[in-house]
Amino acid sequence: MRLLILLSHERNSRILAEKLTPYYDICTENSALTSGEFDLCIVDSNTLRRFRSELEAHTRAEEPVFLPYLLVVNRDVDQVDTAALELVDEVISMPIVLEELAPRLKSLLRTRHLTWEMSERDQVEEMAATISHDLRNPLNVARGNLELGRETNEDEFFETTADALDRMSTLIDDLLSFAKQEYATPDFAPVSIADIATRSWDLLETGDATFHLELDDDTVIVADPSRLQELFSNLFRNACEHNDGQLTVTVGPLSDGFFVADDGAGIPVADRVSVFETGYSTNTDGTGFGLPIVKRICDAHSWTVSVSDSTTGGAQFDITGVQFIDGVSASPGGE
Repeated sequence: MRLLILLSHERNSRILAEKLTPYYDICTENSALTSGEFDLCIVDSNTLRRFRSELEAHTRAEEPVFLPYLLVVNRDVDQVDTAALELVDEVISMPIVLEELAPRLKSLLRTRHLTWEMSERDQVEEMAATISHDLRNPLNVARGNLELGRETNEDEFFETTADALDRMSTLIDDLLSFAKQEYATPDFAPVSIADIATRSWDLLETGDATFHLELDDDTVIVADPSRLQELFSNLFRNACEHNDGQLTVTVGPLSDGFFVADDGAGIPVADRVSVFETGYSTNTDGTGFGLPIVKRICDAHSWTVSVSDSTTGGAQFDITGVQFIDGVSASPGGE
């Protein structure tokens, strides 16, 4: 567990950090507020006022997981500003006695862990419900048409059965890939983004769609090669499955990353947040895992993915926060 100590008095901050270092990962840098990578924050009245907006923002970002704040005061608790007490979860008076502080920290962190477990359980249950629903439908189709095929010996019923089984296979593959992104550790290496994108396109059935590459062959980034290929595959498949007729899919450079764009129908503004949720799909044949897989791959790389309109009116996915290698950087651009 990581504790962020933000005390305005430097000596108090140092002493408290020394006391807690044997038990926790301690950070005393204000910059940690930007990343939000902490499990509990210890503040005093001055730093609470100074960083209140950032702390409130982190609380909202963590919900429904509990993010505890502990306030250190130099006077009685009943004299503490009411506005301060609205944000903090525990108050402790100076001088701090470790024997008194330790159980408070343990209780706050235990509560955080329990809310995290409950949140994870809710996500698992939601995913299980989605999988159950999405698998049951093609399973029923396969069973019904298999029975009709046996009775009539008509090929069309067996073909429908085969299509339903193919859909189930695709859903299972996507589910396994989605789970892998959560638990597997990325194997980072310098990779040619142009090679990976081209290979991903060549391995897919893309019908009449056309691939256009605007990246230099020597554009090298830090990434897990297999996951980057999977990211491209899911974005390419998403474009092809949601557009009919002639389609051009383009991969090009951004100042701090790359984009995948198409000249299809685009994604309505109202749907642009939902597309990254598991089980969500506007295509009746879609599994609803493709773009959530993309999101998890980006998270594993500390990248950011966003969707907007391409210059031709289709959909454009921007992948940013990418690390380029050997001084090679992508020039700003779009489709």
